[in-house]
Amino acid sequence: MDTDNSMPTRRGRPRRGGSTADRLDPAGPVLTSEMAAARLALNPRTIMKRARSGALPAAKLGGDWRFCAPALDAAVQGRSWSDIQFRDAVLTTAQVSELLGMGPDKVGRLARGGQLPHWGEARCRRFSRAAVLQTLCPPSGGPAGDDHDAPSPIREDRKS
Repeated sequence: MDTDNSMPTRRGRPRRGGSTADRLDPAGPVLTSEMAAARLALNPRTIMKRARSGALPAAKLGGDWRFCAPALDAAVQGRSWSDIQFRDAVLTTAQVSELLGMGPDKVGRLARGGQLPHWGEARCRRFSRAAVLQTLCPPSGGPAGDDHDAPSPIREDRKS
């Protein structure tokens, strides 16, 4: 039996390092939870806890958490992230897929479901880069917002 190793035969989740999210630039504007944890030198569980509580700017898009790097930096510095200005451009589905580190099918589902702002239909759907990045910055505005009891985004939970 002749086997061709060029075609993946596994179904489901790709091997570590083989997913679209693994190709995201750690210095780019969008980070995964692992990248955000490495950037802040915190445990990934702490990052997720802070994201769920609203202490860190993040958005859960179709089961995947994404962090906006400039908003994350603003949160760590104690500044509001709600007024960050992003460079704007018109993006295609493929470009948004690359920006967010997820497949184009998932980007399409998120757009149809109203989680990603867009205009147009199916094959001619277009996105605003600034609006997509603003989606990753929830409106709470960070430590300067209404939630004064939110835990510090940079404090580690474990004892030293």
